[in-house]
Amino acid sequence: MLRHLQSKLALNLRTRLTRYTHDLYMSSAPNLRYYRIGTEGGLDAVDQYVTTDIAAFCDSLSALYGNLMKPTLDMFIFTAQLSRSLGFFGTVMLFGNYFATASILRAVTPAFGRLAAVEARLEGEYRAGVARVGREAEEVAFYNGGIREKDILWRAYLRLIKHVNSIYKIRIAYEWTEDYVIKYMWSAAGYLLISIPVLLKKRRNVGVQTRDAPLVPEELGAPGETPPSHNAVAQRTEGKRLNTTCYNYISNRRLLISLADAGGRLMYAYKDLLELAGLTTRIYTLLSTLHNLPPLADFTYPMNSATSDPRVVLGGAQIRPPKSTEVLVSPLKIKVEKGEHLMITGPNGVGKTAIARVLAGLWEADGGVVERPERGVKGVLVVPQRAYMVVGTLRDQIIYPHSYAQFVAAGRTDAELMEILEAVHLAYLPSREGGWTTRKEWKDVLSGGEKQRMGMARLFYHHPKFAILDECTSAVSTDVEGLMYQHAKDMGVTLITISHRPTLIKYHLRLLTLNGDGSGGWTETRVGTEEERMGIETEIESLEARLQEVDRWEQRVREVATELGVPIKF
Repeated sequence: MLRHLQSKLALNLRTRLTRYTHDLYMSSAPNLRYYRIGTEGGLDAVDQYVTTDIAAFCDSLSALYGNLMKPTLDMFIFTAQLSRSLGFFGTVMLFGNYFATASILRAVTPAFGRLAAVEARLEGEYRAGVARVGREAEEVAFYNGGIREKDILWRAYLRLIKHVNSIYKIRIAYEWTEDYVIKYMWSAAGYLLISIPVLLKKRRNVGVQTRDAPLVPEELGAPGETPPSHNAVAQRTEGKRLNTTCYNYISNRRLLISLADAGGRLMYAYKDLLELAGLTTRIYTLLSTLHNLPPLADFTYPMNSATSDPRVVLGGAQIRPPKSTEVLVSPLKIKVEKGEHLMITGPNGVGKTAIARVLAGLWEADGGVVERPERGVKGVLVVPQRAYMVVGTLRDQIIYPHSYAQFVAAGRTDAELMEILEAVHLAYLPSREGGWTTRKEWKDVLSGGEKQRMGMARLFYHHPKFAILDECTSAVSTDVEGLMYQHAKDMGVTLITISHRPTLIKYHLRLLTLNGDGSGGWTETRVGTEEERMGIETEIESLEARLQEVDRWEQRVREVATELGVPIKF
């Protein structure tokens, strides 16, 4: 019954703590703690904290009554009973025994709390490694990296097992000491204590009495019986006293055995309490990290947002990663009005996606002003390069992040979804996959190009005012890509595109080029102007000049190969 109540208590505790953690972790904008806890909070393997650590903490906490409270109550009761028989001196010695035992065990007790916290961390690393292989299975298979991944996982497992074995060795040494103290030290001290009433109590000196002394009426006996002698009365009285002493000794011995059992269970619970302290440290680390993430700075909204046309403005905002001094883009001043489609281009790693993160509200801009429409899919929708496939039906892939209940409440129909799939050239999916309500692991079912087109289908479904397209059609053919861009423009969506493809320039009015020279510089031109044509012609001349030097560099390579005696082929 007690075990059942402990299980129910652990389950209720886990439910409440998990709900509280979910409310903090899965917070919406402007908190976005689920996105920022790794980069800004510095906490890895959050899934280990939220699942395994919370469950272990609740199980350990619920077991406190059976492992700690009940033995403590038993010790209090048995100590009070023994104190009546032992007297003041015996009671002082009893508490001295408690103090000596606690001091010895405290001196030899390892840091079980810290060891438990390290074990949980290593367990999380191993679990994250297994999850990573499952998540990136296709990429690993392309490289035939099974042997390498097996080596990584085995090393993580060996680190975990090495630590667990060290805990076992430490625990064996501690338990030997604990058993010796509780079984032998307590037994010796206990028998010494319960012998105090026998050894120190004053005994009556029974002398030889004469028959001439008168007997008291109680000693005369019944009428007709021979009156007993004084010696017989003394011996009988002394026998009663000895019987009482033996009874008290046996009773104290039983109390001592029960007390030793309660003390042993209490000392054994000390390890569990230290392990609970380690788990508490893990839970505190998670909750304190979530609480210490301040909300992101909100955007600036137009004064009359209901009547004025929406726009996106970066007024002198410097782009840099969170908690970093590296400047990716120097103070950026751009204004994108409705219908003024902007394309952002430049070399890899210069901060193009960083601009999208600032506009989406994932990063804070360093200074300046960030103005944009309201939050939500109706304001600014970001379509990333790696499309996210949610767990659910085929319909859920299009309407995400809306639920089916919101889909019905908005009066939308499956016929509209079919029109959207036709616009992205995925009209064959419902019949191929078995209908709108089919549930599959869509990230594995759909190809890379199909997933990117599904991301564009979400854009068409939500119909936002602005759309940030971050290389979201890199796996789509150019003809289908052009049709989708034109469809988005026809819907009235203002595009902010991040791409390297020159074929997309014609769908935009302005071109923002990041220099990529390490200074964070940038230039902005209008598409179709003389300035843009001059920029393209300059780039063409630069490439032609480099091509003219190919023969000279090939000749130099041949000379170096001849000097080194190394054969070379072109």
